[in-house]
Amino acid sequence: MAQLELALEHIDAQLRAYIEELKEWVRMPSISAGAQEDCCEALARAADFAVAQCEGIGLRARKVQVSPDTNPLVVACSASFAAGRPTVLIYGHYDVQGVDNPRSAWTNDPFGAAERDGYLLGRGASDNKGPCFAHLKAAQALHATGGLPVNLVMLIEGEEECGSRALSQFIAGGGLDEFGPIRGVVISDTSMYGPDRPSLTLGLRGILFFQMTVHGPKQDVHSGLFGGTIHNPNHLLVRALAALHDVEGRVRVPGFYDQVQPLSRREKTFYDALEVDEAAYCRNLGVKGLTGEPGYSLLERRWTRPTLAINHLSGGSPRTVIPARAAAVISCRLVPDQQPEPIETALQQYLRDQLPAGTEVEFGNSHHSPAYHLDPDHPLVPRALQAIRTGFGLEPLLTREGGSIPIVTQLHQRTGAPVLLVGLGQITDNWHGPDEHFNLRDFHRGIRTSAALLCALAEV
Repeated sequence: MAQLELALEHIDAQLRAYIEELKEWVRMPSISAGAQEDCCEALARAADFAVAQCEGIGLRARKVQVSPDTNPLVVACSASFAAGRPTVLIYGHYDVQGVDNPRSAWTNDPFGAAERDGYLLGRGASDNKGPCFAHLKAAQALHATGGLPVNLVMLIEGEEECGSRALSQFIAGGGLDEFGPIRGVVISDTSMYGPDRPSLTLGLRGILFFQMTVHGPKQDVHSGLFGGTIHNPNHLLVRALAALHDVEGRVRVPGFYDQVQPLSRREKTFYDALEVDEAAYCRNLGVKGLTGEPGYSLLERRWTRPTLAINHLSGGSPRTVIPARAAAVISCRLVPDQQPEPIETALQQYLRDQLPAGTEVEFGNSHHSPAYHLDPDHPLVPRALQAIRTGFGLEPLLTREGGSIPIVTQLHQRTGAPVLLVGLGQITDNWHGPDEHFNLRDFHRGIRTSAALLCALAEV
């Protein structure tokens, strides 16, 4: 019997034990975003748990403390790298978001790891401990039934929810170089298209983010005593922001669309074939209608077109004052070939141009990351799709996602390897919200998919 068949039988037989182990990990409140002191011990325990799991499948594992004020990385690899075998890197994260959103909205203990109606409930169950654990258990099953067919590297971080500072420094500093050429990167921090609709995500949008502050008088002043004689920063800011889009929703910043390439006919066919119930989409979001660039479908606007959004506004107070300053947070979601730096320069200059001469304006808190896109004709794509077929017993879809995962582009740029985004959770799993949950049937099918994928990549 082929190794994959043996591994799949092993996975089916061990599923209950795998679920109990996953519960143990989910019960650790490894909150990194705005973490309090009492979370530090949980973060350390969650990292130690991942190290122990990696060691249990024959990997050399260690915690890497990149700097004193960051959470440890878990870095594990095959004990010896066999010549002629491709090296595959699997990424995940053991840190989770907080639960005060509000805590009373949870109908269960956020770290109780309860089972209900075939789901595992708890913070991190779907984002990202469950999907990450699926890969660990797939590797364990292969280890138990003949050994890993690839040279495996596991990279599990503890700061995805607060910026991935340690991992970014580790990658930039050459931390991956010791593993030699990496043939493929596998990440399951995305979602499936829908229930029983497994998918391979071909792309993510990039992000550009900054804060804009318009300054006025040296302090808030009385709007009756001084109104009509000095510029109001709120008025100036709102006027500049209102100029960003035309009446149909297109971005008016010169050059914004210059590098945007039209969607290939082949990819457009993939997305046009996906059924989208726009009425249900509106109902789920609680909105009356949709907007966006004319001439593009809902999925194209969500996944393949760039956006510019005003995320936050602040200035003044409920009192009758002219404020000393007004501020906005602005972000763009960028598509392949759009480079964040020139767009940031053009956007900030355009905003300056909307303000009266002499206005003091400040831009800060900037960060950005380019988009990621995998060509559907890449030779690893059919292998990944076949692995999903094997794991789920369903025909997979090719999709994109509108969000951004900066670490994806960092891994791709540093290794030169394609990133296979194999989502195992659903967008309805309440990531970052109350009652986060993970379908245990998808956990099972995800383990099978990961085992099939590692075997498929061994043949590259």
